[in-house]
Amino acid sequence: MAMTLAGLLVLFALVPSGFSISCFKCISYNGAFCIGNPETCPSGYSCITAMTVSTLTSPGDTGISVFVRGCVPSNQCDVTGSVTFTGGNVKTATLCCDTDYCTTALPTLPATDTKSNGLTCSTCFSLTSESCSPSNILNCTGSETKCGRLSSSITGSPSSFLGCITPSVCDLLGNQQASFGLNGNVNLATICSNGSFYLNTLFHLFALIFL
Repeated sequence: MAMTLAGLLVLFALVPSGFSISCFKCISYNGAFCIGNPETCPSGYSCITAMTVSTLTSPGDTGISVFVRGCVPSNQCDVTGSVTFTGGNVKTATLCCDTDYCTTALPTLPATDTKSNGLTCSTCFSLTSESCSPSNILNCTGSETKCGRLSSSITGSPSSFLGCITPSVCDLLGNQQASFGLNGNVNLATICSNGSFYLNTLFHLFALIFL
């Protein structure tokens, strides 16, 4: 279940053939290394290394890390960000390089900042549904200056959360279509706001990504 949350932030486009560099494509859970098959990137893409770590406060959930290499558009390079919600926190970071089969160092996750930034967001968390009904208010901290609503379904296993989010994560989550080997497809919905969502707001815009 924690893997669902971490996977929300590891977003990469489906890679068709093109006339550009080639990268290795792979994924590892609870590790910081993987070896995969080569793929040819579309023009203007880069080879990415991405690290995402979730920390959950729900009983029985300790969180998970996700490490990914692959091809991505340049706007997904060198990004750090985080999401905080009523059940925990997710941090992500990416680094890119631009030569055939290149790999980067491990990206540095953003530091925890507990200083209030004045924003408040409605918050909720569910590991059994693609929507949740917020009943609490979260005081946002650090660079999490937007409110975000995200939901996903990984091969039929849904999750959703609402809380404080960095603008960089809002920009990273776009309408994309992708798949990753036998690891399954993910339906993703996301929306960001400069202020708290109404408690009865629902959002259902789905995109296909991969883990």
